[in-house]
Amino acid sequence: MSKRILKDGSEVDAFDNPVDLIIHTKCPEKWKLVDMETGEEYLGSEIITEFAEVLRSKVSTGAIGTWVKTKGKSNLTDKFD
Repeated sequence: MSKRILKDGSEVDAFDNPVDLIIHTKCPEKWKLVDMETGEEYLGSEIITEFAEVLRSKVSTGAIGTWVKTKGKSNLTDKFD
């Protein structure tokens, strides 16, 4: 395992193999993902490709990463909003 330096100067672990991070939501367009190493931003959208099936299979086998909420509501139901 190696380390990566983020824009704020902090270090994070980098795994040897990639993981998929998935947001389960009814409203994909309200989400924005920010790469804290490069500053790149991605807006959520409806997945309408064959890759959606690959992601669903990874979810069912647990072969994905997880998100950690850093601020906002703490109600468990917001993970599905």
